[in-house]
Amino acid sequence: MTTNLSTQIKPGTYTIDPARSSCRMIATHVFGLKPVEATMTVDRGTIMVAADPARSTASAEVAAGSFRSDKPRRDKDIGGKRFLDAGRFPVISFRSTGFADGVLTGVLNVRGQDSPVTLAVESAEPTADGCHFTATCTVDRVAAGVRSGRAIIARTVHITLDLYANC
Repeated sequence: MTTNLSTQIKPGTYTIDPARSSCRMIATHVFGLKPVEATMTVDRGTIMVAADPARSTASAEVAAGSFRSDKPRRDKDIGGKRFLDAGRFPVISFRSTGFADGVLTGVLNVRGQDSPVTLAVESAEPTADGCHFTATCTVDRVAAGVRSGRAIIARTVHITLDLYANC
């Protein structure tokens, strides 16, 4: 499937609007039990749209302690030392390293450890005050530094970013 990203977004640097942006994720139990859906807060970031799309860049920060699901105890566990360790590593960050054919490659930093990540940019649209992007990826949580819970949580986490950015 190819996503059409031809857009009328003007070249420039846009600031991610945390109030309108979100990071949604889905993980499953190892045995295929009920999927766990959660959100995290996108605190800040920038998207630089270049006249030559290959030169476009993006960076973002997510608050590690902002994990929210339908279970407060789970939220506390995920933000705790065994998983994200938000006390020691309060920020999960992303910085792009390349963009081509609707694919944004970059580095994800979780718990102070860098791992490669590839995002599929699903849409890019201008808005009245900037732009709106959606992107998806699958993260190998073990490669990203979250090794606890191997016996109960599947290794991959599916992430959808819904980002609004202002000029």
